[in-house]
Formats: sequence, C-alpha cells, structure tokens
Amino acid sequence: MEKFGDTHFIFAIGAGAVTRRKMLALAGTAVLAMQSAVMAGGLDKSDIQLVTVIQTNTNPYMLQWAAGSQAFADSVGLPLKTIVSNGDSQQQLAQIQATIAAGKKVVVTINPINSADVPAIVKAVTRSGGFITTQWNKPEGYNPWDVSPNYVAHLTYDGYSAGKWTGKSLFTAMGGKGGIIAFKGVLDSPPSKQRYDGMNEALKDFPDVKILDTQAAGWDRQKAYDITKTLLTKYGDQIKGVWAASDSMTLGAYAAFQDAGRVGEVKFSGNDNTEEALKLIDSGPNFIDTYSSDGYYNGALGLAMAYDAAIGKLDVSKLTHEQRTGNYSQFGVDKSNVKQQLKPPTGDEIMAEVNKGLFARFVGPELK
Repeated sequence: MEKFGDTHFIFAIGAGAVTRRKMLALAGTAVLAMQSAVMAGGLDKSDIQLVTVIQTNTNPYMLQWAAGSQAFADSVGLPLKTIVSNGDSQQQLAQIQATIAAGKKVVVTINPINSADVPAIVKAVTRSGGFITTQWNKPEGYNPWDVSPNYVAHLTYDGYSAGKWTGKSLFTAMGGKGGIIAFKGVLDSPPSKQRYDGMNEALKDFPDVKILDTQAAGWDRQKAYDITKTLLTKYGDQIKGVWAASDSMTLGAYAAFQDAGRVGEVKFSGNDNTEEALKLIDSGPNFIDTYSSDGYYNGALGLAMAYDAAIGKLDVSKLTHEQRTGNYSQFGVDKSNVKQQLKPPTGDEIMAEVNKGLFARFVGPELK
C-alpha cells in the first residue's frame, strides 16, 4: 500500500491486475480532483470554523480587529475562534495547526507577527482545505496566485502615507524643531518599515527636528513604556516629541512621560485610531494625531473575503493580481475630525460597510 497525501492506494498483484504505473496515474488524478474541488470553494457552512489571529490583546487596534471579526461571525451565524499569538511565531503556528487538527475546514484572517511566518501558516491552512487572507505582513515576492486559490488575498495598507502624514503633523506641532524618539513595531514587518520610512520622508522638510533614538517595541504598550523610561534618563529635556508606528506604543510612551511629570512638555503622534488616543487628541494639546486603516473593518473584511471564497460566493480565479495583494483606504485623524471617530461602531454598522462590497475600499496595488 502506498500513501499520497491522506489517500491510500492498494496495488493488486498477479494476472489481470492494473499496472502500478497506471494506478499511480489514477491516484494522481484523484488527488488533483479532490484538490480542485476544495480550491473551487463551495464548502458547507456547517463544516467551517471561522478563525481570526491577532498578535496581542494589549494592542487596541488588534482588539478592534477581533471585534470586527466577531461582527462578521455573528452576521453569518457561526462561532469564531480568536487566536492570540502573544508575539510568539511558534505559538502562532502551533495554535493554528491545533485548530486545523480539530477537524473542520478553517477560514482564517490573520495579522501575522512577522513576514517570514506567512508561508508556513498559509501552507498549513491551504493544504488542509481551508481558506485564508493575510493582512499587513508577508514576504516580498510571495504572492497568493503562486500558492493556490485557497490563499485568497493579502490586504495591505499604505504605511508610507501614514508615516509621512503623522510625522508632518507632529513636527509642525513641535514648531519645527527639537529632538524626537521614534518607535517601530516589529523589525520584519512591512507596515512598521513603511511608516518609519514615511516619517523620515516628512523629516526632510524639517531640518531642525532630529531623531534622538529609534527603538522597536513590538507594537506593545508596556515595552514602549519601559523603553521610554530608559530614554528619558538618557536624553532628558532634549525630547520634544514622540513618534510611534502604533497608538499602543505612543500611549506607553505617554504614560512614561506622565509618570515623570513631563507630559505637558512633549508632543505625541500615533497610528491606528484607537479610542484612548482619540480621547487624548480631543481633550488636550499634546497628543497630536493618529491614522486609521479602520481596525473593525479590517477584521471583518479579511474574514468575509476568505469566507466568501470558501462557500463559493467569491470566484478567486476572476480576481486580478492587484485585488489579491492590494491597498485599502486610510485617513488621518487630528483635532479637525476627531469627534467623528470617537464613537465605536456597532456590529451592524461594521457589516454595513463590509456589505458595500469586498473591494469598496480598494484603492490600488500594493506599494513596493
């Protein structure tokens, strides 16, 4: 007996038996037929396990994402499994594999920790007959159409414009001079790199603003708080501004300056449109801005796209390469428009946006 994937084939011996080579050909045809059936979608709803994967439950953006995924799950009447990877790539993959092993076909949207994590995760999901969308992070040159229709799409959000807009807003609020400390998220993360590069692009127009120090805080509030306490000791009143690639890190730095009694001396810039950041923008002069890709929408849309492919509603073969690796719209938030963002959306409001169409907020190809 020989095994191909999960299918066993028995070869007869003796007169009249089908030749081994012929049987192999039949076996291969059977496997391809099964794969094609899976890739075509059309899974029964009762066979599906919805899964959303976030990096941490201390990051407000990722909690918004989880809430958006839950809104989608509620809209189709299916339970949702939320995996929190806690910044651990091995734990992230192990939890996904354990969910797959439970037996149902997984339909997944994920905010991976690192770009390098993506191929193994996609392989585990697609080979099991599941469907997946990735967001934010993936290796350059690793594309859904080179894998299978089960890797439905990679959703991206232009980090360059976000970093440039928030940087310019911060430097203007600082009066165009002074030192800043800057926080990246995860080093192997395209949005982290893009936002930081965008901020540096804005810096070219402000020659009297200097970066004193740059640190990677893993999108984590507590890490940013601890690092800021150290940098406060090192740089003291040279620090006139804090720029970070996420609100969670900015809020950690903000708390450190509060504890030091210096929050009123410094301007702060964030990214992710979280409720706490919005309240600080609205209430005072020191938290200057944030930027929104709409975490609620991201968590719902990524799951909706994978689900529609899984049930056969979305024909992945008809999507363009740009649609399968494209950018989705974002916007900046400061005092001029913060009040519009302060009320969290209901599940029905989240789904009303998603139901406008999977590509209603699609704006173009992924930036390289």
